[in-house]
Amino acid sequence: MMFQSRPSAAFRAGFLGLSMLLSGTALAQEAVTIRFVQTNDIDRMSPEKGRGGFAKLATVIKEEKAKGNAFFIHAGDTISPSLLSGFDKGAHVIDILNRMGVDAMTPGNHEFDLGDAAFRARMAEAKFDVLATNIVDGNGLPANTKPDKMIDVQGVKVGFFGLTTEDTPIASSPGTIKFSSTIDTARAKAKELREKGADIVVAVAHTPLEVDMIIARSAGVDVIIGGHDEHLLAFYDGKVALTESESQGNYVVVTELAVTKATKDGKTTVTWTPNFRIVDSATVKPDPEIEAVVKGYEDKLSKELDVEIGMTETPLDSRRATVRGGEAAMGNLVADALKASVGADVAITNGGGLRADKQYEAGQKLTRRHILAEMPFGNTTVLLEVTGAQIKTALENGVSQVRELGGRFPQVSGIVAEVDVKEPVGSRVKSVKINGEPLDPAKTYKLATNDFMARGGDGYRVFTEAKSLVDVSASQLMATQVIDYVAKTGKVSPKVEGRVVLR
Repeated sequence: MMFQSRPSAAFRAGFLGLSMLLSGTALAQEAVTIRFVQTNDIDRMSPEKGRGGFAKLATVIKEEKAKGNAFFIHAGDTISPSLLSGFDKGAHVIDILNRMGVDAMTPGNHEFDLGDAAFRARMAEAKFDVLATNIVDGNGLPANTKPDKMIDVQGVKVGFFGLTTEDTPIASSPGTIKFSSTIDTARAKAKELREKGADIVVAVAHTPLEVDMIIARSAGVDVIIGGHDEHLLAFYDGKVALTESESQGNYVVVTELAVTKATKDGKTTVTWTPNFRIVDSATVKPDPEIEAVVKGYEDKLSKELDVEIGMTETPLDSRRATVRGGEAAMGNLVADALKASVGADVAITNGGGLRADKQYEAGQKLTRRHILAEMPFGNTTVLLEVTGAQIKTALENGVSQVRELGGRFPQVSGIVAEVDVKEPVGSRVKSVKINGEPLDPAKTYKLATNDFMARGGDGYRVFTEAKSLVDVSASQLMATQVIDYVAKTGKVSPKVEGRVVLR
């Protein structure tokens, strides 16, 4: 009896592949899984209420990279506005990121808060690829940045480029650095990367959501890894995936692409499907290595906070009943600092935002820690364009709970208001002067306030109707601005002087 040996599996696969090639069709390769691990808008080093911070983010990155084909993408806004950045110009953030395996980052508008020289210095320290595709410094890209990046993942070519909002000169302080059109740049760069062989084109975009959507629908990209708006977002319209991971590392968005590349009749086609995972950092243990680095910087911050910045020549009182029950010298100091820091006509901040519940004697030295204790919430200063009528409405709200010691009581600068607390709520403000002139209800004024109130907090809903001149995405820490104001003056002497007169 004769036996015929069976062809080996390798022989059969080779024969089948040859047959398909001869017939004009190549085997499709198995789907390749590519993971993008995203963060954006993170400047806070440590967790808050169990979420966020670099150490928890680092754990997610390590776990995803252990699975293979994972890339850590940072969509911008990181070296400011944090308290320590006020001292080291954001160098600590770049050091932390250098230890975390960033694969690509695009600058956000906050990368320019500290000026163009600080931006250039931080880029020189970065040991990762910074994609500054639409940024022009002199005659070309900023030094130590790239226009794009191409990687090969098991035969799938992924091209990346970066976009920074062109509103940055309005929102921040980039000096001589300029910004080309984000939409035009996206269209041109996506076309260029396709011509260079990119199978998947990824825009790392620190741009407003409305710009993201225009790019999604008209630029020819596959994936937009976004920042700026601080949304928690995963969007897919059948053609383009768009993600954003809120802020501060509270949540980490992981976008998985299953990519299949096939060739038929000499033409290669690439298809892909997305899968989105949102990791709640409250469920994540911090990475010990990054946690230790962060602790070192937190300790350094503590030392920085105990630095004297000036002195008060008048008594200050931030006790609850004082700052919520009437005009307070401490409130005047803070409001004056906000007004000066953003070049406003007037400032209104809520007395409930001053929290140290403390008295300071005349002649007392003031430290950074004192100011931070007064403003512990991390609120930032925004600039709004408001009408005189809106200012009056805001003041009516501010004095509506004065007897109940509501936190909304208005601590003001550039305003003198006479209030009759015996009148019904909404009819208590009897007269208002703006920098010595009677309030004009139809005139527009530039008003500084904090981001909480600008969102309608403490009943200031009228501010949600105002036009933003410096909004939350471009705002800086109130505490830092007050520290700078006191330090620049050296000696301050705020006092109760009839800005809000209660009768």
